[in-house]
Amino acid sequence: MANKGDMLYAWTSDKAIAEKAELGGAVTGLWKFALDNKIVDAVLAVKKGVDLYDAVPVIITDSKDLKDTAGSLHCGTLLLAKLAKKYLEGANTMRLGMTVKGCDMMGLYELAKRNQINLDNIIMIGVNCGGSVSPVMARKMIKEKVRGRPGRCP
Repeated sequence: MANKGDMLYAWTSDKAIAEKAELGGAVTGLWKFALDNKIVDAVLAVKKGVDLYDAVPVIITDSKDLKDTAGSLHCGTLLLAKLAKKYLEGANTMRLGMTVKGCDMMGLYELAKRNQINLDNIIMIGVNCGGSVSPVMARKMIKEKVRGRPGRCP
């Protein structure tokens, strides 16, 4: 059994997600479980657009479509709070899943304080922010990480 402060490693058991995942696909696997078990009605996620630096927001309601969002987009950062507000407006009962960075979480909290969203309708999985790395350093890190891995960007 894990204790407070323990570091745990996780990965998906879904083969389609695992093929596209960058670091095991645990987050995408959790969203698949949440959709399949009706814990959330939709997941607000991002998928790769033109390249690794182009994050395109998508609403996923069918867990089969989650494989398109697998893989970290460290440089394609978006502020998702505004999009969550847009998707939740008029949908008072919609349960939305979101993978959030610290800035997304703070944005959601601010919207909730202003009664613009209901946090009871949002389930969040927090991840580290790639935005804390300069674009030049990020490109260098990505090139080093993906060197020799077929099908990966840069």
